[in-house]
Amino acid sequence: MSKSLEYDLKYFASAIALLVLLLMSWVLYLLDSSALVSVTLFGAIGMPLAIASLRVYQRTIAPFYRLSSLVEAIRLEDYSSRVKPTYNQGILNELSVEINNLAELLQQRKQRYDQHAFLIYQLMEQLDTPIVVFNDSLQLSHANDAFSTWCQQPWQSLRHYSSQRLGFVLNEQQQWQILSDKDNQNSEQNWQLRQSNFIKDNHKYHLLVLTDIGQEIRKTQQDSWLQIIRVLSHEIHNSLTPIKSLAQAMAEMPGTEARSKQALAVIVKRSISLDEFVSRYATLYRNFNVQPCSINSSDFASNLSTLFSQQAIVFENNIREIPADPALLEQVMINLIKNAIEAHPDATNTNGSDHKHAEVTVSFNQLQGKTHIEIIDQGRGISNPENLFVPFYTTKETGNGIGLALCRNIIEQHGGTLSLVNNSNGVGAKAEIVLPNKLITIADG
Repeated sequence: MSKSLEYDLKYFASAIALLVLLLMSWVLYLLDSSALVSVTLFGAIGMPLAIASLRVYQRTIAPFYRLSSLVEAIRLEDYSSRVKPTYNQGILNELSVEINNLAELLQQRKQRYDQHAFLIYQLMEQLDTPIVVFNDSLQLSHANDAFSTWCQQPWQSLRHYSSQRLGFVLNEQQQWQILSDKDNQNSEQNWQLRQSNFIKDNHKYHLLVLTDIGQEIRKTQQDSWLQIIRVLSHEIHNSLTPIKSLAQAMAEMPGTEARSKQALAVIVKRSISLDEFVSRYATLYRNFNVQPCSINSSDFASNLSTLFSQQAIVFENNIREIPADPALLEQVMINLIKNAIEAHPDATNTNGSDHKHAEVTVSFNQLQGKTHIEIIDQGRGISNPENLFVPFYTTKETGNGIGLALCRNIIEQHGGTLSLVNNSNGVGAKAEIVLPNKLITIADG
């Protein structure tokens, strides 16, 4: 069995050369030529024959070496190389052309795939959901800004960190899990993990998408509250309308005593108030016609300062613009600042006259590509944080339990978040609004 094409060519050339030499020797022997004639004849014929054989060998082998180099480049996903056909026709020409066509086709496919991968990475950057990509060595390869927020530092500084070091583990069933930690706000109790795999440059990558379970739960709760409010509103309206009409009619009847008219007037007044109260709740979770734009932060702070000119409010402005709907954001800020003022122990009423010592700090900052607005008070703090955003719940004597829920609904329709926590120093509370820098428009529905 032949070892290689080169071996066969060398063997064939040697056999031809030996046959020619033997034939020449036999002819010279028959002619009884002298030694000088024999040497001269061997030199004149043997040397050109050897050179010609070597040339044929090189021209036969060289195209295969070039084709081998091209195929190796293709295997290494380098599709830029091409081979120039040695012959204009024949099997070697056809083989060269086919391999060049294959390289061209694979290059086009790789370009399309690279474009798709680039679009995927671009899409990741635009999403507010934390997304992370680990390579086949389970090291961080790519992520988005939302993941930077999730891990509280730029993901670029964590590149090549192991997945376990970042809080993720791949179990024996090839399912990803978040390492549980009761002291970690990013534990598995707060996030749902979705996973998929893809191949790039002959390497396997793991794509993980984190979904905030808290937001999903709030969405379900909002839908439930909205349904309850709609049912209650319908039933209360249907009951109040005839009661109010009947009371008005009885009050206008001749001969009705003054005391009865007074009682009926109270019934009408309370019916109107209750009807307005229910109407406000009916719009609690409605979609607003959000019209975001770039708000000048200095002008915005100045407007708020004018509205609360009688209170000690300190503004710390470290940004130039705020991406939000001016009217809706102002409504949210008025509610939150008013709550912060009323939380002060010296607060005695809600008209603003007794809140001069209720110091509140309002700050505007940029952090990890998002706008952060903080309202910090020095009040009594939050006694029951679990019920802060529950409709109808309030700790104020004159409150109706609608303000915070409405504020969060407005902020979430901006694509942002609203949170309220007690200050770490144990004094007062902090309300924080986080808005994405990209402008989002949600149509009224």
